[in-house]
Amino acid sequence: MVGKFKDETGGKKITEFVGLRPKMYSFTVHNDKKTHVRAKGIATATSKKLRHQDYLKQLNLPEENKLANRRIGCKLHKVHSLEVQKRGLCAFDDKRFLLDDGMFLFVFSTFIYISFNFLIKIFFK
Repeated sequence: MVGKFKDETGGKKITEFVGLRPKMYSFTVHNDKKTHVRAKGIATATSKKLRHQDYLKQLNLPEENKLANRRIGCKLHKVHSLEVQKRGLCAFDDKRFLLDDGMFLFVFSTFIYISFNFLIKIFFK
């Protein structure tokens, strides 16, 4: 149903959740040794090597890290094996930032929209 969350745990209780960015999170389930990791933009083979402890470390001590994404590509009808260094786990969200109270977020697109409307009202009275 639209607007509802899906149950990724099958009704089991989540004991710990770490959300770094939208679509980049990890959680542990009660009485389950397996950690559940989601990392959009990172190759599946690379994201399988990530653990819940990596997410916790990135949340507590943010630093930019690079992960190797390996893929097969084709250029001018010649097949190549490519390795690209992509930004891996990152707690920095470049589309919004946390306000001084540590509780609320400010979205840049909202600021741009409000500023644009303000300028229109000033110049086109």
